[in-house]
Amino acid sequence: MARLLIRGGRLIDPASRIASVCDLVILGETIERVTKSARRTSDCQVIDASGCLVIPGLIDLHVHLREPGMPEAENVETGSKAAAAGGFTTVVCQPNTRPVLDNPETLEKLISSIAKTARVRVLPAVALSKGLLGKQLTPIEDLVGLGARALSDDGIGTPRIELLGQALMSGADNGLVVMVHCEDHTLSKQGVLTAGPVAKQLRLPSIPAAAERKATELAIRAVGRYGGRLHIQHVSTAGALAAVRRAKQAGLNVTCEVTPHHLMLTDKAVLASANRGQPDPNLKMNPPLRTDRDRRALLAGLADKTIDAIATDHAPHTRAAKQKGFIKAPFGVTGLETCLALTLQLVDQKVISLSRAVALLSTNPARILSLGAGQLKAGAPADIAIVDPQKLWRVNPARMKSRSRNTAFAGWEVRGQVKYTLVAGKVVYRAD
Repeated sequence: MARLLIRGGRLIDPASRIASVCDLVILGETIERVTKSARRTSDCQVIDASGCLVIPGLIDLHVHLREPGMPEAENVETGSKAAAAGGFTTVVCQPNTRPVLDNPETLEKLISSIAKTARVRVLPAVALSKGLLGKQLTPIEDLVGLGARALSDDGIGTPRIELLGQALMSGADNGLVVMVHCEDHTLSKQGVLTAGPVAKQLRLPSIPAAAERKATELAIRAVGRYGGRLHIQHVSTAGALAAVRRAKQAGLNVTCEVTPHHLMLTDKAVLASANRGQPDPNLKMNPPLRTDRDRRALLAGLADKTIDAIATDHAPHTRAAKQKGFIKAPFGVTGLETCLALTLQLVDQKVISLSRAVALLSTNPARILSLGAGQLKAGAPADIAIVDPQKLWRVNPARMKSRSRNTAFAGWEVRGQVKYTLVAGKVVYRAD
């Protein structure tokens, strides 16, 4: 069995409390040892990581690979290539596909495609309810037996506390976390931008912050009443984050994620694009970009550890779909290839430490999913990202590995480039 030596990199592993220059020796699919200085043997390949960070492979709790049903926007192969380019070694694909991922036949086909085409580990989240209609629970035990790794109502949400309760109890029985999209549709209606002065000025239908907060409070009541493990997706408002903080203080099993676009941008970015001609549909996502007050609350939530993970909500769409104008264009932006560099901006800005950044992107998501990953220690999977933290690069949609180009950060100059991504000891991405 061949060995691989990653030499001279600065290892950052919050789980093992490592933050120093070390050598990493890989044997087959797992890490054999971490040492200050490893001797090269005749059967050992070497990757020189001098000047680079060596971190556990990133784990994204929230991606849309658009398979089945929307191959013109993305599929498992192209989405996993984008993931590898971004340093991600595991992604959780969401179930709001066409057809919805709510039955054994559809799940089996997806898992077959993953086995044939995925560059990284792809874990399917199956629909919480049949058709994502919020009426009847999916056959969870059947789906777990085929490889389901989480339950999710992403893109829609579940308004009935009783159904959420059933999902939480079934999830607990089957070792699954329940991921929820918190949106009260009686309040959000047909809105496209957060309620406030910008939406008024642009005369765009708005989504009040209360739509997220009230749905978050409902989901938290469900976990308090029924138990189980609850994960709140893409928290974007101060009110919803405060509800999560209270739930944690009460000892409830609740975790949450935030996206880079909600950490970096506000609704004023939409106004700025409108001032250049028209509101940019690549800035349209759900939840929408919020106010600066909300953004600052999220940054505080990162610092005080209320927020558990950074996830991309990678939501690819074709250029034609996004060219329909801000009101008619679909919600969603890509994120797999920009997430790490944007997170490193928060380190540069001293919002969080480098170790905390790695925890948010790898260690904590692994814990939420109950994976034996997200760490660099003997016996752990050799899922690793090697990153040049000083490399400046410009976000160029034309160079992205994703099939779609709807990034919110086109033209941004960012720092931190993935040089290598390894899954189970094999290089699945190498920078050009």
